[in-house]
Amino acid sequence: RLWVHILQRSNVFDDNNIDNKINENETITWEKLKKNDIEKIVNQIISCKYEVIGRGEYKDEFVTCGGVNLKELNFETLESKFIPGMFFAGEVLDIDGITGGYNFQSAWTTGWIAGHHSAKKLLE
Repeated sequence: RLWVHILQRSNVFDDNNIDNKINENETITWEKLKKNDIEKIVNQIISCKYEVIGRGEYKDEFVTCGGVNLKELNFETLESKFIPGMFFAGEVLDIDGITGGYNFQSAWTTGWIAGHHSAKKLLE
């Protein structure tokens, strides 16, 4: 929802003749955007003010998603398949869902795995 909101506020829909009533299943991704669109989005993000008026009734304050694609990692070590020696953990991983505190466990576990294997690699 935040992504669609940012696209709407940046007038990216209008410039690409995309219907403002975007289908929830349709995703406009970075590769579909022109350089000019990306500049508009960046300007929108850094210059726009958002008023926080409280927590949502259904925990709709969780608006972030995405991250490093798990398919791009060795899942046993959390090392990048593309950049040897680069490890990822915690909130930077593409693990979504209503976690109810389990995101802490995910952060601790992936942090331990990535930290353990990065230290091990340094000692090789």
